[in-house]
Amino acid sequence: MTIQTIISHLEKLDQFNESLLALSKQKTEFVKNSQIDEFNQLLMKEKKHAQAIDQVESKRIQLTEKWFEEHAPNAKEQTITQLIELTDDEEAKQKLEEIFEKLVINLAQLKEQEQLNRELIEQSLQFIDLSLEMYEPQSKQMNYDSNKQAPQRQQTSMFDSKA
Repeated sequence: MTIQTIISHLEKLDQFNESLLALSKQKTEFVKNSQIDEFNQLLMKEKKHAQAIDQVESKRIQLTEKWFEEHAPNAKEQTITQLIELTDDEEAKQKLEEIFEKLVINLAQLKEQEQLNRELIEQSLQFIDLSLEMYEPQSKQMNYDSNKQAPQRQQTSMFDSKA
């Protein structure tokens, strides 16, 4: 098991994450412009990207576990950071560090972009709720609950007079 195969899988992950980030930015524009059909199509593309990322990540995990079994069976953690520390090849070590840094940055940007998308969608839903409330007919008794009735007064006259 060579470290180059792990690097190639990490590079694929990076490419998919960059593509996913671009889709996320497009999604922001679609939300801003209320382009629902395009937004739904983009969600399908995003789902396919996520599935591809899952497949590549699963394979990368298998390759990393295999590398650790062969080169460092006593390693406590099987992480990319640990892999970088245990790699003897300086060129591979540098390549791993670069790709790992790119992945971390891309994932942070993706998380930030998705947070923005979530906030925009929440604001859009709040606007829709407000708009719907404006069109709904108003209740006849705005100040009273339908179960409560105004207290009744006793029918007494101001004068005690007998006829």
